[in-house]
Amino acid sequence: MDILECINSKRSIRAYTDEIISEETLMNLIELGTKVSTGSGMEPWGFVIIKNKDEIDSLSETSKKYLLENLEKYPYLHQYEEWLKSPEYSIFNHANTLLLIYGNTESHWYVYDCSLAAGNIMLAAHSMEIGTCWIGFAEHTLNTKEFKEKHGVPEQYELVCPMSMGYMKTKLTPPKRKEPIIFSK
Repeated sequence: MDILECINSKRSIRAYTDEIISEETLMNLIELGTKVSTGSGMEPWGFVIIKNKDEIDSLSETSKKYLLENLEKYPYLHQYEEWLKSPEYSIFNHANTLLLIYGNTESHWYVYDCSLAAGNIMLAAHSMEIGTCWIGFAEHTLNTKEFKEKHGVPEQYELVCPMSMGYMKTKLTPPKRKEPIIFSK
């Protein structure tokens, strides 16, 4: 798949097969992620890979509980309250792999750099028929002091992108988007 086809057909994927992504493929995707441009050459990214299905399921339940107990802090999530209350709903889409991208806050550019790395990873994964989805619901749970200590994430690193990933159950049609808003030509 060439890059233009990849960009034009990439969608967030929320349904995965049970096929495991190999360690070699994950390392290749991370390496491709780190090929992006980086502010001041700082390369502020760090990664956590979670492939333990029980831990992923537990993190989903912990995240759902936290969000439901703190919904007033996140008014933009009220529309998802029924999802969060559902025992069947997994915020990680029942994926067997999570890739978490953290940024070193010592770099002013860490959010941009890590977001660019996430984009590279998502496009590269799509070209390999691996689906990905940026999981905004996990922002708090995966950035706590306890979680970071458990996974060896240094204190000065902040979560930028929690990503579920897995081989796609089905291919989706290309996304439809509104016309871009051009303020000036």
